[in-house]
Amino acid sequence: MISIIIPIYNREYLIEETLQSIKTQTYQNWECIIVDDGSHDNTAEVTKNLIKNDSRFRFFERPKIINKGPSACRNYAFEKVRGGYIQFFDSDDIMHPEHLKLKIENIKDNDLVICKLKEFSGPFKSYDLYQPTNDIYKPKNSFEDFVIGEFPMMMVAPLWKKCVLQKYMPMREDLHILEDHELYARALFEKKEIAIINQDLIYYRVGETSSTNNFYKQVDFGLSSYFEAKRTVLKLSKSKKIKLAILKMTLGFFRQALAERNFKAAKKCLDFIKFESLCFNLSLKFKFMRIRFFYFIFKIVKKGDTKFKPLFKI
Repeated sequence: MISIIIPIYNREYLIEETLQSIKTQTYQNWECIIVDDGSHDNTAEVTKNLIKNDSRFRFFERPKIINKGPSACRNYAFEKVRGGYIQFFDSDDIMHPEHLKLKIENIKDNDLVICKLKEFSGPFKSYDLYQPTNDIYKPKNSFEDFVIGEFPMMMVAPLWKKCVLQKYMPMREDLHILEDHELYARALFEKKEIAIINQDLIYYRVGETSSTNNFYKQVDFGLSSYFEAKRTVLKLSKSKKIKLAILKMTLGFFRQALAERNFKAAKKCLDFIKFESLCFNLSLKFKFMRIRFFYFIFKIVKKGDTKFKPLFKI
């Protein structure tokens, strides 16, 4: 049995498409555990009505004694699963009809199996099934390639064997973003056998409200969570390749903070780079000194990073 875990919050107008895509799976041996995170609209009522005649769905409301947020809901659901396989899913995404069938056929002796994701926005249309996306290539070092962004694996991409994933649960509930990145980094640091299905089996809705979208719109939201997730990675490995990748990512958010004239957030980025010793050679240290110098100039004149982006790149 595959246990599908879905946290849900204010999705009354989107949840029907998602649940219908689960109901129409060609592989039928599944359960779906839905945990409502305190929705303020009619999500709970709509969801209960959609699943009332299908005992494979189990609906819960997040107990008030546990933390709010999707990670807490996923942890709560994880304790209730009956299946031997775990599939995290989002409440506004769509499954290809053979999503579960192909994954269960391919996981075999592997620890997890991943598929390709395809983005869409607005109402889901079946023609999205036929537009190709880039293939996923088997990584030489799954941990390193994952944390530097060369091996993409979003929260919903893998089907896990429960016995494998359980070792790394629960997810951290204090992170607003990158909670999946932090979890999967810990999991992939220990060697895993991974099967890859180069088919678009999950349709990932973009444009809706989410924590990650909020972060990219306003750098203050989730910046501390970003630092915490990357600290987990750096505790596991301080290879130069990983440190350089995190350095470049952090400078990206530093430039965003400057563009927003959020000098407090920009300084947090610089402090993180310094504290974690991300500039590991003389060339990087010199460039970082230049960046800090121009940061103070920009702060004094209260300018954002627009025409002078090259000044703040490594």
